[in-house]
Amino acid sequence: MRKFAKHIFCIFCILININSINAKNVWILDQDLSEIKFELPILLAEDVKGEFNKFEGYVVIDLNNKENNRALFSVNINSVDLNYKKYKKLLMSDIFFDEINFPLAIIDTKKFEVSENLESLSIISELQIKNIIGLIPLEIQVNQLANDWRQIKVNIYFSRNDYSLGKGPWASTLIIKDEILLKANLFLYKEKE
Repeated sequence: MRKFAKHIFCIFCILININSINAKNVWILDQDLSEIKFELPILLAEDVKGEFNKFEGYVVIDLNNKENNRALFSVNINSVDLNYKKYKKLLMSDIFFDEINFPLAIIDTKKFEVSENLESLSIISELQIKNIIGLIPLEIQVNQLANDWRQIKVNIYFSRNDYSLGKGPWASTLIIKDEILLKANLFLYKEKE
């Protein structure tokens, strides 16, 4: 029940933010078209690979105030499909993600500046996993597919030990490497005015 309440609270926060901003500038994530995957190298074995199936988010672009832009995305940790299926329970445990207490990972760009014909963007974003928030650089590629559709591609690299993903002997980077690659291929549509 506690997990469900936290998930509902995060969704509520996203919806509150959407309703408090100018609708003509809101771009909503299309979960059916979008993909969020990750890779974690393993010594002398196939990398751990996963794909998340539940995530939400939006981007706000304000071309009148070019510094007043924001993106906020949440990922349901337990929605991951893994190539090593038998280890999912371990990954969801408090040794790694502690999914019962922290069901969501969140990326929040806070404010960033953009230009009208944006094709790429470099920003520093906050990544929250469990109760740990760290700053990570993002190199974002933006493709205009139509007037009301955008594709965003970004590769995010971060240290699993910075987020306490692996306690005790699982913290060692000898077998399970430290750097995680998160690949996002996101499709967003412009909310109707």
